[in-house]
Amino acid sequence: MGINVRFTVAVIAIIAIGFGGSFYIFSSGFIDGIKIPTFDKSKYIDKIDTCVDSLFIGNVGVNSFAISLGESLKQQIEESDNEDIAKEALARLYTATSCEP
Repeated sequence: MGINVRFTVAVIAIIAIGFGGSFYIFSSGFIDGIKIPTFDKSKYIDKIDTCVDSLFIGNVGVNSFAISLGESLKQQIEESDNEDIAKEALARLYTATSCEP
């Protein structure tokens, strides 16, 4: 057996063991505990909803600008992965409306 055959067998063995090991690790659920930390968007969205709901009298919106602003800020928070953006959006809503934090 020449050196080329041994090298080829060793490379094939390393590849097979590597793929088999990674398949086992990913399919067994060991990786399920790893989560990317995200912030809770729902508390910011709930605050915006509360503010927007306070701008209605019955079914009539009192301030259409503030309602439109609230909806656009809510969409911005839903699309964002940064809590600072959500805090700025909420502060912008409180500045533009009569809602209180």
